[in-house]
This record gives sequence, C-alpha cells and structure tokens, in this order.
Amino acid sequence: MQHRVVRTLALLVPALCLYGAVSGARSADQVAPQVVATVCFMCHTERGDNPYLAFVPRLAAQNSTYILEQLNAFRDGSRADPPATMYMWPMVQNLNDEQLKDAAAWFAAQPAPKPFPADKSADQGRDIYLKGVLAEDVPACVTCHGAKADGNGIFPRLASQNAQYLLAQLRYFRAGVRNDKGADIMKPIALHLSESDMDAVANYLSSL
Repeated sequence: MQHRVVRTLALLVPALCLYGAVSGARSADQVAPQVVATVCFMCHTERGDNPYLAFVPRLAAQNSTYILEQLNAFRDGSRADPPATMYMWPMVQNLNDEQLKDAAAWFAAQPAPKPFPADKSADQGRDIYLKGVLAEDVPACVTCHGAKADGNGIFPRLASQNAQYLLAQLRYFRAGVRNDKGADIMKPIALHLSESDMDAVANYLSSL
C-alpha cells in the first residue's frame, strides 16, 4: 500500500514543483484563494473536497490550527512520512507565513465535504471510535477528535475523510515515520490496533 502511495506521488512531483516555483514568484500579499488556486488546487481542489484522489486529504472544513500546524511541519521538515517528503515539502518551501495562514483559513471556511457510503465494517469502527479497545489499552478516539469527529486544535477533523488516506496515516504513526506534533499520542494507539481495527475505524469516519 505504501509503495503505491510513493509511486503515485512520484508521478505528480515534477508538475507540483513547477506550481510551487510559480507560487514563490508571486507577491507576498496574495489572498488565500489565489494561493490555493496556484499551489493547492491540482490535488486538493480549490474547495478542498476532492473525492477522487484516495491518498490526498480532504481539507474542506478542517480546523485551521491543524492545517497550519501541518503546513509548518512540512516546511520545516518535522513531518517526514513519504508523501510529505516527496509532495508537500517542495510545495511549501516558497510559501511565506502569511500564505500558509491564508490557505489554512480558506480551507477551514469551506463547507464540509460529502461523506462516503458506509462500509460493512462501519459498525465495528463506530464502537472503536466511541469506546476504544479496552483489552488493548486503546482509548476512545472521541476523547480527542470529538463526538462528530470534527476535531479541535491540533486534533484534526476526521469526518468524511477518505478511508484510504486515514488508514495510511495510522500505518505511518504505527511505523514511527510520522513524527509531527501529535505523533507521540497516536503512535502507541496505532501500535495496539490491528489492521482490521484500523480499517474499520477509517471506514466509519469516512461515512460521517
């Protein structure tokens, strides 16, 4: 699965780097829609609701604190999972602080994306999300991400996210390749979740 992610992103890098270079040449006072239209739209779409690219996160209605935290982590290299290093690192190097803030605010203000159809494992995923897995010392996800999975602060909105993206992130946490803020919370949780547990939670969240 991870190899497919890397191969897919590798195909996008040349074009994305070109867009990043164009972005860097623009004036520093660009408003968020212009930044998004120049740099982010090709994968995320201007509204941040892309339902087609499974390994690209949907940013619409994501909280701005979390988006900005991740953008800064991409820029300073503290988030180093494979998609981050191959895709997001080159994209944000030419963006200044104001552009990052504008992009975060723009996506946060967009309408929440439509959920995906519920998978047959959604019931299992809901139980894990709301109750945790006590036998494996896994706390309830709802504690940090909220009853509607809309997140708060550094805890991201997970509702209506693509299940394959969520599953990939859980695997990155488990493998220790995501080391940005919050990874110290997520790694021990992911380590105690089985593949079927992770898949069920991801599918449940995508249907919210």
